[in-house]
Amino acid sequence: MRNNNPYPNEPTSVQPSRAGRMDDLPMKPASPPSPAADEPGPEVEIAETRQEEARTVKYAIGKLNDFLRWFLTVLEVTLAMRFLLKLIGADPINLFAGFLYSLTDIILFPFSTLVHPFSVHPNQAFEWSTLIAMLIYFLVFWAIRRFLHILITGPEDSVES
Repeated sequence: MRNNNPYPNEPTSVQPSRAGRMDDLPMKPASPPSPAADEPGPEVEIAETRQEEARTVKYAIGKLNDFLRWFLTVLEVTLAMRFLLKLIGADPINLFAGFLYSLTDIILFPFSTLVHPFSVHPNQAFEWSTLIAMLIYFLVFWAIRRFLHILITGPEDSVES
């Protein structure tokens, strides 16, 4: 066979020798792929998931605590308005006074027979039971809110409070 290669110095016409082939090199055992630095392992993902769940629970308890503070404020203001309206003798036939008395009668039911009101005039009354209910409701809500605060803070946070 005659070689018609116009560039005789190029290695295209040279056949590779048996000694230089890749097939003859010894095979290296395959090592397991190492995780990339930016890919978290399963332990890290589980820890992050737990931290996210803990933050969600802490947020929910904090929001519940805020709601209880708001509810207690509305309750105390409503009871204080009833106390003042009864003290000055607001007519229960009046739409606003009647509504407020009816609404707060439900809340004051457990305390209604505790102490009888002191009355000078039929519509006027100094209602001790309303003042006692305000104190009791405040203490109950304060205890619940304090318990929720303890749930979401660590031991080191509780010492400072």
